[in-house]
Amino acid sequence: MSPIGRQALLGELEAEFGPEARADLRSLVDDWAREAGHSSDPDAVLRFQREDLEARTAGLDGQAQLDALRAHLLARRADDLSARTFALGKEILAGHDEDGRSRGEALRAEADALADELNRLPPSPALDPIRRTLGDAVMEALFAIERKAMSPRLAREQGAAGGPPDIR
Repeated sequence: MSPIGRQALLGELEAEFGPEARADLRSLVDDWAREAGHSSDPDAVLRFQREDLEARTAGLDGQAQLDALRAHLLARRADDLSARTFALGKEILAGHDEDGRSRGEALRAEADALADELNRLPPSPALDPIRRTLGDAVMEALFAIERKAMSPRLAREQGAAGGPPDIR
């Protein structure tokens, strides 16, 4: 996505969400552009991303709309973190963990920061999936640090690799 295209999209979203959401929207547009840039059909990716945001914020306005936008951003960031903690856990299970503990500590700090941001949003059942995602990410980061208990999905991965699942 060109800088001009990003600015146009940012302008459209800012008209919908207001100028107070500009920093959050800039982060979202940058994330969308990165994701679309890895696709053979970037326009379709952007269309789906836009539809997803619209579905999450439909019928909301004011602070509720901003909170839904922030929850959407946190969900995307938690998913990204979760992918990275799972990849690290798989590397460790495969015996490739030269810097696993330090990477686990950094990922754990990132998970804690996301949890703090999540706790600043008003309570809502819609936040539960984000909490679960962060919970798995924390378990995987702790596995990288301590080599003890692991997330259920890492336990399944270990079982698929021929060893018995370890869910202590």
